[in-house]
Amino acid sequence: MNFVTLEEIIAFAVEREDTAYRLYKRAAELSTSIASKKMFEEMAAEEAGHKEVFSRIDTAKAENYREVKIPDMNIAQYLVDVKFRKDMTYQEILTFAMKAEESAYKLYDAAAESVEDPKLKNVLKVFADVERGHKARLEQLYEDHVLTEG
Repeated sequence: MNFVTLEEIIAFAVEREDTAYRLYKRAAELSTSIASKKMFEEMAAEEAGHKEVFSRIDTAKAENYREVKIPDMNIAQYLVDVKFRKDMTYQEILTFAMKAEESAYKLYDAAAESVEDPKLKNVLKVFADVERGHKARLEQLYEDHVLTEG
């Protein structure tokens, strides 16, 4: 994937967030468990918010971006990929979501490394950090509700 302009990066990010939103909305519709349905609805709402944020990004501020340290618990890397099913458990939902956010982070991070324009690089790094933040939040939920409660 080769990004040439900020507009292309932003359009891609908005489309990716919209795809995630539609996926989580569909997952909520298909869920047979009330807890799973609620979790997917919350995730859909969060993705809709991200889409809005990405579509309104201030590229001038992105130019002055400084990398943030977001703790990575690395839980996702030790989990097996989960296929989407309508009767997913809470643990499977979290795993599915962590893997999706990890993939998004890696995509933006790799794209940032592949561009030479510092402005484009910084916008991509901002997007990568947003996705890494989503993954960190999901990993914390996983630790709190799956690993701790067993």
